[in-house]
Amino acid sequence: MPENEDCQCSGQDLMVFSCSGGCNVGQIANAAAYRLATGGTGKMACLAAVSAGMPGPVTGAKQARLVLVIDGCPVKCAAKTLEKAGVRPTHHVLVTDLGLRKVDDLRHSPEDVDRAVRLCLDALPRK
Repeated sequence: MPENEDCQCSGQDLMVFSCSGGCNVGQIANAAAYRLATGGTGKMACLAAVSAGMPGPVTGAKQARLVLVIDGCPVKCAAKTLEKAGVRPTHHVLVTDLGLRKVDDLRHSPEDVDRAVRLCLDALPRK
């Protein structure tokens, strides 16, 4: 995609940004964001594009009514990346709040992703 091409991030009611770190909880965060977006809850947006300074996702996030950030652990890389770009998340969850321990292993269970999705849905306002 050329740098000046529209990323189609504007006009979203809910944008979802997630960690996709190289550990179990990062992968759970990313899988939860994917599941939310494909299930009709928000638009999953590209945190890497925000880090790269691409204007589309940053502008889209600033215009969104709600911005959900799913971080894997207390380091909060996803939230810090958005804040550095001038985007203030309206909702933020940590996968480790589920009692999961961050380990240097990408494998995770579907049940842990289910729990992370529930954590996210509980953090969002009810329709």
